[in-house]
Amino acid sequence: MQDEFQVIIIGGGATGTGILRDLAMRGVSCLLVEKDGLASGTSGRFHGLLHSGARYAVNDLHAAAECARENTILKRVAREFITDTGGYFVATPEDDDDYIEKWATQCKVAGIDTQEVQVKEVLSKEPSLNPSIKRVFFVPDATIDGFRLIDANAWSAIKMGAKVKTYTLVTGLQLKNGIVHGVYLKNVVSGQEEFVACQVVVNAAGSCAGSIAAMAGIKLSLIHDKGALLVFNHRICSKVINRLRPPGDGDIFVPHGSVTILGTTSAIVQAPDDYRVTTQEVRSLLNEGKKIFPDLMERRLIRAFAGVRPIYQSDSVETGRQASRDFAVIDHEQADGVKGLISAVGGKLSTFRLMAQVAADTVCKKLGVEQKCLTDIIPYDSSDFRTKKKSNKYLCQCEMITPDMLIKAVQGKKYFTFNDVRRLTRLGMGPCQGTFCTFKAAGYFHHRGTVTGAQAARLLKEHIQERWKGNRYVLWGDQAREMEITRGIYLGILNLAKLESEKNAV
Repeated sequence: MQDEFQVIIIGGGATGTGILRDLAMRGVSCLLVEKDGLASGTSGRFHGLLHSGARYAVNDLHAAAECARENTILKRVAREFITDTGGYFVATPEDDDDYIEKWATQCKVAGIDTQEVQVKEVLSKEPSLNPSIKRVFFVPDATIDGFRLIDANAWSAIKMGAKVKTYTLVTGLQLKNGIVHGVYLKNVVSGQEEFVACQVVVNAAGSCAGSIAAMAGIKLSLIHDKGALLVFNHRICSKVINRLRPPGDGDIFVPHGSVTILGTTSAIVQAPDDYRVTTQEVRSLLNEGKKIFPDLMERRLIRAFAGVRPIYQSDSVETGRQASRDFAVIDHEQADGVKGLISAVGGKLSTFRLMAQVAADTVCKKLGVEQKCLTDIIPYDSSDFRTKKKSNKYLCQCEMITPDMLIKAVQGKKYFTFNDVRRLTRLGMGPCQGTFCTFKAAGYFHHRGTVTGAQAARLLKEHIQERWKGNRYVLWGDQAREMEITRGIYLGILNLAKLESEKNAV
């Protein structure tokens, strides 16, 4: 690997990988570093909604208009990752009529195509909806596979000469006379340390962006806004369902793959990686959600999870849901007198491409590169998709995972976890939550010689433990019984606890 790059990007989420692909398409030499696997932070902890912008039309008109434009662009250039479900905004009897009229007006101002639909017609298509809903509007919401999109960003950039280092921690920035000259890195698996020089560092570290800026003596005003979500074991609805009221807890249902995701809550936390879900958050989501789907309490939950939204505060004093969902690209030479450092903060996955474009434009201006952005014009190439199904042989029936998908998910990786595989294949994300597919996948990797027996045991242990982190919040009824089956398989039949405790097993 070369010792110097024009640009080093910190953060392997949608924004970071989006910037990497954008710059690679312009011929700029880049290295992306991520302390964990790709999409392991906020970008991998959301509901999978490609916003139409309608949710923000009243409180954040600028962000709403950006979402609307990017929704159209992404459906054209990234259609392989998008399921164009469409969405409904539904008003329950307790929702404010004045707000509904204001929302409809603001949607028009933002350029969001909405159409009122007869309630009777909607109930015939979504029979589980509250029969007392009084008004319904169709909007161009969709769902997006953020995991595969992020991987395609990286894979596409790598094919154009960019480099990616995962499981690599940034331990410091080299700063001399107010100029950033490179970054100090540490591989979290091997412990190897190195310095890599560059002309520009782009801080796209999401909720950890404040820590990176602090390495240059800069304070970024970020709000860490935690949102909890629930996952049901089947598709409750065919379209995205939003409640037509000011954004609040439990008012979005997203049909995603074989499951449905209900979100979200909003709570300010101090730590950027505070992913703990509370019993109160689960209850709040269920209590609000059943106003849209009255039989919600009878539905089977399989897990709960949370993400932390990195909201850029700027000069605003608003927090939580009142804070803007807009993004900012900060040139710290102008803002703080530190040359060679740019931060891309805030925003949403729905606007990642635009955010990356603005950041890449800023970088290219500094480097004297005149090539314009092409990500809004050139679609992703089919060779960017590492996990397309090519056979009918499945190791996992509920998520339709083929052996070929498993191998391609780890292609080019010296080190991987089953979390990396999960993000690209949905391994363990279906109704069984890894009970039956995880040991099959480990056996397949071992049979091919990809991992040793001890490494397979490590993969199993880590993945089941990761699944447990979300399962434990919803352990009642059928889900509690299934967890006992999982315990029986992995602690009893496979004796995994003993394997992991022995010195030579890892």
